[in-house]
Amino acid sequence: MTLAGDPKAALLRRAGEVFTGRFDAAPDVVAFAPGRVEILGNHTDYNGGWIISVALDLGVAAAAARPMGESGGGAGIAVYSETLDSERTLSLSDARRAGDWSDYVKGVLLELGRRGPPSGALRMALASDLPVGSGVSSSAALEVAVASAAIAATGQAPPDRLEFARLCQRAEADFVGVPCGILDQFSSIFGVAGGFLFLDCATHEHAEITCAPSCPSVLVADTGVRHELVDGRYADLRASCERAATRLGVALGRPIRFLRDVSVEELERHAEAIDPRDRARAEHVVLENERVLEGRRALESGNLTLLGELMLESHASSRDLLGNSCEELDLLVDTARDLPGVLGAKLSGGGFGGATVTLVDPTRADATRERLVETFARRF
Repeated sequence: MTLAGDPKAALLRRAGEVFTGRFDAAPDVVAFAPGRVEILGNHTDYNGGWIISVALDLGVAAAAARPMGESGGGAGIAVYSETLDSERTLSLSDARRAGDWSDYVKGVLLELGRRGPPSGALRMALASDLPVGSGVSSSAALEVAVASAAIAATGQAPPDRLEFARLCQRAEADFVGVPCGILDQFSSIFGVAGGFLFLDCATHEHAEITCAPSCPSVLVADTGVRHELVDGRYADLRASCERAATRLGVALGRPIRFLRDVSVEELERHAEAIDPRDRARAEHVVLENERVLEGRRALESGNLTLLGELMLESHASSRDLLGNSCEELDLLVDTARDLPGVLGAKLSGGGFGGATVTLVDPTRADATRERLVETFARRF
């Protein structure tokens, strides 16, 4: 989370200009929150597992102000999205969802209202350079930017960073209805330039791992295939993993809250106790957790080659076991893996479309990008 003066000054200025053009006044505050890509840990977050991610230099900026002479009651909250050219007026006294983008904003404001006084009248304008539905966490960036701007504009005491992430996660999971883990919000709030993030999603132990001896470029390739996490497929994967954990708990004779509490050997020994489809998804999660822990060791020792190999293994597992890839994502990963300077590539985020993330030698980034564009255009 950053404020004006940091590298996203252009987007921050744009949000301020959008606010002024829409509401004929200057904003009191402008806040920025980045998107993220997951390097390792596909669908491990809600399974209580481990994740490695990086924040992007793309994100969402929110400009906000409290109108003169208006306060209290939670009424008169006007929010405008430049990306969608859409304005909504929200009332926090009505907890019903609208079924559109404004639910993410309303969910955050409702959560903030539970911490302290309601926001009262508020005007907010949003600007973004993140593609929506591409697996780069545009929703979490929106939540963090909105919360940051609303807190600053209303004078509410900010929470600590972990509670901030939990607050935004609750807004998406409990109000919007996407049963997400904490990865996206954590990455948006804790992300730093030149560093990877490690997160234990059960204990919230976390660490920043700087690049050693040098940083690769992070190349994000957007397929243009939009996923909708509220369409049931994401929830289906989560329910499948929870069923597998329950069945394994019965077979092992101990409570299993998360699949992180199951070893590879235990899963293999009791595989027949689980529905085949649930078993494949559980296998992905258990093996993916092993990859994340090995990836952390690789990063800490500066072994980026091994990290890249683990990314390729992760994508194959997401494709074959979890079932959340698609032919567009597979083409981008298969193309990238054979190019000079590429360390590794995989899908990022919920899957079923969206984007891939590729780690590549900075001197080869432009050539890699051009080859991915050419190959994708010939096929799709």
